[in-house]
Formats: sequence, structure tokens, C-alpha cells
Amino acid sequence: MVRTFVALLIPPDWAAHLGALSATLAAGTRGLSWVKPENLHVTLRFLGDLDETAVDRARTAVSRALAVATAPRVRLGPLSAFPNLSRPRVLWVGLSEGADAVSALAATADEGLRDAGFGPSDRPFRAHITLARVREGARGLETLLKAANPEPPAAALLDRVAVMKSDLHPSGSRYTALQEVRLRPPDR
Repeated sequence: MVRTFVALLIPPDWAAHLGALSATLAAGTRGLSWVKPENLHVTLRFLGDLDETAVDRARTAVSRALAVATAPRVRLGPLSAFPNLSRPRVLWVGLSEGADAVSALAATADEGLRDAGFGPSDRPFRAHITLARVREGARGLETLLKAANPEPPAAALLDRVAVMKSDLHPSGSRYTALQEVRLRPPDR
């Protein structure tokens, strides 16, 4: 079985920026499981554990659904959390520009996956990049409410979507792109 998800990939300067933000936040907290900078992305759809046949169907469905999709121009937004910063379970950064376009891209991928027999997503889509998951007994969470949002990198075209494999390891998850789709520039 292959733990599988569909990701909108972010540029290296965004990963470096978010990695630095995570390091700053980690210094004042304990009990959070931080996402490695190289693993940061926007999850368009989580598919779970799939057999090889289903992985192939997912790869084909995403490629077909996004064959003529346009790359969204996106800018990073502020730090936030699910359900909220006062009681965080997941710490994330949102999008201050392009969230609607990313949501439309996720809906297009989701429709292709549903047509391929994957059924509907189990939760509503919200465009975000997960930075950390909060473990039971975490400490220092009040510092998240006071955290400064450093100036984000420039807006960017996010033009790569990948069907990803996630391998769980004691040192953290390792992601491997199984299929990558290049999105069209907006001027075409």
C-alpha cells in the first residue's frame, strides 16, 4: 500500500522562508511535530493508502484533469491554526493572494479523482501550508498568539502539481513525487 496525496508544490525560496519561520516558532514551543522545509506544500487532496492499481488511476486522473489548468499566482499569508491559534492542533500559513484560484485547482483535481472512482474528499478544502502538528501536552503555545509574521517572499506562480507518496520514518515523513503535472502559465 502507498500512502498517497496530491500536492501543489511551492518554490524553494518559500520553503526556506517557512523553514526559518518554523525554526523561530520551534524555539519558543515544545511538543510540536514540525514539517521539514523540503516537505512543505499545499495539499490539494489526501487519498490515503492505495494499492498500485489505484495509484496508477490517481496519476492518470490528476494528469488528465489538470492537463489544461492554469498556474495560480499566489502570495503567502499569515500564520494560523486549526481550529484556531488559541487551541491549535495544526499550525499553518494561509494564502493572502490566490486562495480562490488554488481552491479551483483543488476542485478540478478532485473532480478528476471522483470521475476515476475515488469518491468525494472527506473534508472541505482550505488552501494552506501545514507547518506543524501539535502533540498532546505541548507547551509554549501562547507564544504563537504573539508571533510576528515576517515579510513573505514575493508572490509566485505555482505551476507544479504532484501525486506524492509518503513514507513514514522515525525521523519524519519522506515524500516522493510519483507523477508531476506542469500547469500552464496564465497568459496562454
